[in-house]
Amino acid sequence: MAGVLAGMPEVWGRLLDEHVPDRLGRCTACRNVSGSGVRWPCTLQQIATQARSLHEIRRDGQP
Repeated sequence: MAGVLAGMPEVWGRLLDEHVPDRLGRCTACRNVSGSGVRWPCTLQQIATQARSLHEIRRDGQP
Protein backbone atom coordinates (compact mmCIF):
# COMPACT_ATOMS: atom_id res chain seq x y z
CA MET A 1 0.00 0.00 0.00
CA ALA A 2 2.82 2.42 0.85
CA GLY A 3 4.36 1.77 -2.55
CA VAL A 4 1.16 2.82 -4.28
CA LEU A 5 0.71 5.89 -2.09
CA ALA A 6 4.33 6.97 -2.60
CA GLY A 7 3.35 8.37 -5.99
CA MET A 8 0.50 10.39 -4.47
CA PRO A 9 2.09 12.98 -2.17
CA GLU A 10 -1.18 14.89 -1.82
CA VAL A 11 -2.82 11.77 -0.37
CA TRP A 12 -0.12 10.68 2.07
CA GLY A 13 0.41 14.31 3.07
CA ARG A 14 -3.26 14.67 3.97
CA LEU A 15 -3.15 11.39 5.91
CA LEU A 16 -0.16 12.62 7.89
CA ASP A 17 -1.92 15.92 8.60
CA GLU A 18 -5.12 14.25 9.77
CA HIS A 19 -3.85 11.19 11.66
CA VAL A 20 -2.19 12.80 14.66
CA PRO A 21 -2.29 11.87 18.36
CA ASP A 22 -4.62 13.50 20.84
CA ARG A 23 -3.62 14.22 24.44
CA LEU A 24 -4.36 10.58 25.37
CA GLY A 25 -2.20 9.10 22.60
CA ARG A 26 -5.12 8.14 20.37
CA CYS A 27 -5.47 8.96 16.67
CA THR A 28 -7.72 11.98 16.16
CA ALA A 29 -8.92 10.74 12.74
CA CYS A 30 -9.59 7.09 13.65
CA ARG A 31 -12.64 7.55 15.86
CA ASN A 32 -15.43 5.06 16.30
CA VAL A 33 -19.06 5.77 17.19
CA SER A 34 -18.24 5.95 20.91
CA GLY A 35 -15.73 8.71 20.19
CA SER A 36 -12.58 6.85 21.17
CA GLY A 37 -9.78 6.43 18.66
CA VAL A 38 -7.22 3.71 18.12
CA ARG A 39 -3.80 3.97 19.70
CA TRP A 40 -1.45 6.25 17.75
CA PRO A 41 0.40 5.73 15.49
CA CYS A 42 -2.53 4.16 13.69
CA THR A 43 -2.14 1.92 10.65
CA LEU A 44 -2.91 4.73 8.19
CA GLN A 45 -0.33 7.01 9.78
CA GLN A 46 2.29 4.25 9.57
CA ILE A 47 1.50 3.55 5.90
CA ALA A 48 1.60 7.27 5.07
CA THR A 49 4.97 7.61 6.81
CA GLN A 50 6.33 4.70 4.75
CA ALA A 51 4.90 6.25 1.58
CA ARG A 52 6.62 9.57 2.35
CA SER A 53 9.94 7.75 2.86
CA LEU A 54 9.56 5.85 -0.42
CA HIS A 55 8.64 9.08 -2.21
CA GLU A 56 11.78 10.78 -0.90
CA ILE A 57 13.96 7.82 -1.89
CA ARG A 58 12.50 7.77 -5.41
CA ARG A 59 12.75 11.56 -5.73
CA ASP A 60 16.41 11.45 -4.78
CA GLY A 61 17.04 8.89 -7.51
CA GLN A 62 17.74 5.93 -5.29
CA PRO A 63 16.30 2.52 -6.24
